[in-house]
Amino acid sequence: MKPEAVHERFARYLKDRDLDGLGSLFDEDAMFVPGPGQEPVHGRAGIKEALKPYLASPSTMEVGARSVHQNGDLAMVQASWRITGESGVVEGNAVEVMRRTSEGDWVYIIDNPYGV
Repeated sequence: MKPEAVHERFARYLKDRDLDGLGSLFDEDAMFVPGPGQEPVHGRAGIKEALKPYLASPSTMEVGARSVHQNGDLAMVQASWRITGESGVVEGNAVEVMRRTSEGDWVYIIDNPYGV
């Protein structure tokens, strides 16, 4: 599995409004920046709470990695994304740090969706 597979899963879980699925994409001690100028959220439970507004209405997500730099079990990824829902379109350019788990999956260590 490549780090970019996390994006495919994120888009699928968002469309399915699957909060537990979204949470599974983050390391237990991960950090998530919920929006520009907002304080980072730490830990999977807090991140799931911060993601709840994204599931308030049906939406779809398009996302693609612009660059991936992998060093062993770590990866730094820049991605462009767009979420389309009932209330309109939200888009951004993310900076992400991921780690490969012992099972071979990739999870976010740091996710800053508005970081670029």
